[in-house]
Amino acid sequence: MGLRKSLGIIAVCTQVVVVVDYNMQSQQAGLGPGELSMKAYSAIVQARYNTPAATASGLSAVQQGGLGSDAPPTPVCIRRGTSSNCQ
Repeated sequence: MGLRKSLGIIAVCTQVVVVVDYNMQSQQAGLGPGELSMKAYSAIVQARYNTPAATASGLSAVQQGGLGSDAPPTPVCIRRGTSSNCQ
């Protein structure tokens, strides 16, 4: 009985997190509740978790660039409330 309740709580919590994230992404896109398509939302989620492939040495392409690369550093953005501060 305890296992069933635990799995139920996990399922409900997961659904709540997805609903809240969907609502936040809708608002960021300037859309009303329910106007963001599931296809667009799934593309947003995939882009969020799409990381560079690891190489045989275990380092990602970004980590291999190291200090000697000429590429500008990637800005770090901190979100506080509705504003975003990028440095």
